Amino acid sequence: MAFMQLSTWIRGARLKTLPLAIAPVIIGAALSWQTVFLYLQGGDVLHDSCPFFGRQHDLGKMRFGSLIGECQRSAGWFVLVAVLCGCVALFLQIAANFANDYSDGVRGTDEGRAVDSARPLAKMPSAEPDLASASLVVSASLPASQPQLGPARLVASGVNPKKVLAAAGINALIACLCGLLVIALTGYWWFILVGIACLAAGWCYVGGKHPYGYHYLGEIFVFVFFGLVATCGTMFALTGMVSLSGVLGGANVGLIAVAVLCVNNLRDIESDRAHGKHTWMTALGRHNGTVFTIVLLAAAVLLAVAYARLQSSCTIPVIAMLTVTGVTCAAAAIAIIGKHYGKALLLCTLASLALAAVFVVTAAFA
Repeated sequence: MAFMQLSTWIRGARLKTLPLAIAPVIIGAALSWQTVFLYLQGGDVLHDSCPFFGRQHDLGKMRFGSLIGECQRSAGWFVLVAVLCGCVALFLQIAANFANDYSDGVRGTDEGRAVDSARPLAKMPSAEPDLASASLVVSASLPASQPQLGPARLVASGVNPKKVLAAAGINALIACLCGLLVIALTGYWWFILVGIACLAAGWCYVGGKHPYGYHYLGEIFVFVFFGLVATCGTMFALTGMVSLSGVLGGANVGLIAVAVLCVNNLRDIESDRAHGKHTWMTALGRHNGTVFTIVLLAAAVLLAVAYARLQSSCTIPVIAMLTVTGVTCAAAAIAIIGKHYGKALLLCTLASLALAAVFVVTAAFA
């Protein structure tokens, strides 16, 4: 019973979406490594420059072979801040998922959705019987040719809305604590304002009296926060600056994040229309929305190729990761055309990780 309760909450966290939180942080960290450690602003052979507090070095701590002292930033500091940035993004994503579950559940937007991922629950006793039974009833009523619907959310399946809201709050609190540690390690107190903006964006997507996700703005906010803010924020935390490559990387992964949202909205297009949720997909229609989503994936791949060319980094590892990214996006496009939205969602999120790997190997072999 306890296992079934845990599995229910794990489904509510929507694990398929979590790579989207990690990918921009990986890109930001990959682009920062060279800026911090590769012969910028001085440095020496054993330890390259680590800009901090005006790019000064602690001359009171002399190291063997060093004439400038010990840098006030180290590889350990870099890794710690990068991991904390990843934790901020990850727990904010989980908090937003639970908050969306809560808000859409109480609005009734999530009613009548199939639970493909929960079908095995019908074979065993469940601590959440409403979730399993709702899955069987709705799934059995769907014709085989009908597009796949999304998994039933927690609130729509009978879970206490207050518990779902509490889960969102707990994950948001963990994200805030990680963010405060980043601030303590970097000294950038104004990151508090960025954190508040991220929390507000996560809640107001479908929460509050006027959720922007119901008024054609969800895709724009996803591009900004899952792309630019996450990537550039990580880069600034690590280097104190944002380069053009950082903006390009943020835009690149942002395109895939928007594609993931479009896949979700294509899957739910009838339900969204019925409940007055206006998205780009409800405006474009299923056919045009499918074309638009595929164009987003293609643009992401082409932008990654262009970045590798600009960096003059066409080594075998880079070409290999570009190929993996392209093949994954192509497979996602085929799944979208076939209306296999669950499979397409997974492939798109994996494509975000493959894209992050492109930036990692490009930085490593540039």
